[in-house]
Amino acid sequence: MKKMLVTCAMVFLAACSKEAGTEGTQDSAKPGSTTAAKPAAAQKGLEPGEVVVGYLQVPDDEAQCALLPVPEAEKAKFDSAKINELAGVLKAKVVTSCPTDNIVGTCKAMGMLVNYQGPKYTKETAQADCAKGMGKWLD
Repeated sequence: MKKMLVTCAMVFLAACSKEAGTEGTQDSAKPGSTTAAKPAAAQKGLEPGEVVVGYLQVPDDEAQCALLPVPEAEKAKFDSAKINELAGVLKAKVVTSCPTDNIVGTCKAMGMLVNYQGPKYTKETAQADCAKGMGKWLD
């Protein structure tokens, strides 16, 4: 099932990056409000020039939280409707941010950065889950 979700998300993100953008970036937690995308400096795995346009959490595993990074030049293409659509495809919920406490590590999967949180996960169990989902563990 994770392989199917990975494939769906990759197709969705690729399609979104090819569509014409809209003005501004909307906060997916507050429809209609426009906010700037968050800078990438503090999150492991974000490349220079990338911003986070949204956050997703799997309802049955709140110890994982995914950040949606995109190049700054493409952030306008990711409005709340697209973020919500991706959440639906992944059976995830849109959250306003990811927790920053007790992070044991980060996995890059499906173009997203997935933070794993303790005490549910240890570095070893998070790495195993990352590998199972065909992600790349970031040290």
